[in-house]
Amino acid sequence: MSVRTASFLAVKDLKRDKKIAMLVIFLLAFSYINITFFAAFLNGLGNTFQESVIDTSTSHVIITPSSGKYIPDVSLIRKKIELNSEVVATSARISVPITIIFGEKQSTVSATGIKPSDDSLVTTTSGFVVSGSYLSDASNDEVVMGRFIAGERLEDTIGREQFGQLIEGLGVSVGEVVTIKYGNGVQKDYKVRGVLSAEGFSSVSQDVMLTDEEVRSVLGLDDQATSILVRLNDRYKADSVKQFILEQGIKNVEVKTWEEASSFVGAINSTFGIVIFATSLVGIIIVLVTIGIVIFINTSRKKRIIGVLKAIGMSSREVLLVFLLQSVLLGTAGMLLGVGIFEAVSSYTNSNPIRLPIGELRLILPLESVVGAAVMIVMSAVIAGYVPARSASKQKILESIKTVE
Repeated sequence: MSVRTASFLAVKDLKRDKKIAMLVIFLLAFSYINITFFAAFLNGLGNTFQESVIDTSTSHVIITPSSGKYIPDVSLIRKKIELNSEVVATSARISVPITIIFGEKQSTVSATGIKPSDDSLVTTTSGFVVSGSYLSDASNDEVVMGRFIAGERLEDTIGREQFGQLIEGLGVSVGEVVTIKYGNGVQKDYKVRGVLSAEGFSSVSQDVMLTDEEVRSVLGLDDQATSILVRLNDRYKADSVKQFILEQGIKNVEVKTWEEASSFVGAINSTFGIVIFATSLVGIIIVLVTIGIVIFINTSRKKRIIGVLKAIGMSSREVLLVFLLQSVLLGTAGMLLGVGIFEAVSSYTNSNPIRLPIGELRLILPLESVVGAAVMIVMSAVIAGYVPARSASKQKILESIKTVE
């Protein structure tokens, strides 16, 4: 018997029991979603962590001094780095410990000196302004600070709970003047230009930003920085760009990719990977058992049909082929329905991300995982259908025909 004939009989039989066929198809579809959705959710969660760190802290590559406090000849280093075609932009930063004084309150923090026009090309910090506005390159007498530093008026709130500590902040608003005392003894007044706020692992809510020109003037620096951030076209090219930077012969610097600079994110992703593997394994077992039971019951109901097929000359192997083709057809239909539903949900979350306290979440699943899960569902259906189909195909003709459905 040809495969074409077996396919015809398999389809004919499925049409006869449309309700059972639809049940199995939907079961397979949602089994696919069960495997892929949770993995995509965790991948999206990990991506949210990564993007938060990249966009507000490390960018894709970060260069820091390996000895001493500052990187010298920053302009020359940036020009060398920007020769790489993968590099979008670079930005030099100067970190400086300061004490901010407002009335009777004060807070000792680390401030960052930036050139806003450069920094906005490598980070998204300027997009987190919740009050006032961000720094401009000429804002030398102004400061921008995170809401945990700025705080809120006591008549509005009694502080915020963050990491187990009640944070009240300085209680300063946009337009008011604070005094900043530097480690070298210089003390100056600055107008608060804006307040920043971001959720999740981002440090934005605890940042203090000044212009690099102002910081260099106070500290007496020239062409120096405490770090250089490098933005790339593709974050997964960070290793190759790091190697390119190292080959430029830049001395006394340490070059790290975003993964190396934020090891805790890597630890989180590794944990997610273990969870995804465990849940996928459990999902596969559930698929095999559930589909096996449904197909077994469905096949057991068809003993008379099997007897008739054998009576007209079909061998046990040919009967087995018919039922295996049914499993393939059911598995393929269920897989296609599952892929369609998953892709629709994934597309929707990409356009309308889920808003979580740690940031915006989009479902993310690599193409190889989508294809792998699809193959897995079809194979699970075939494996689950093989045992009952083989058992049914071994029945004797008379025993099958006299069975009452």
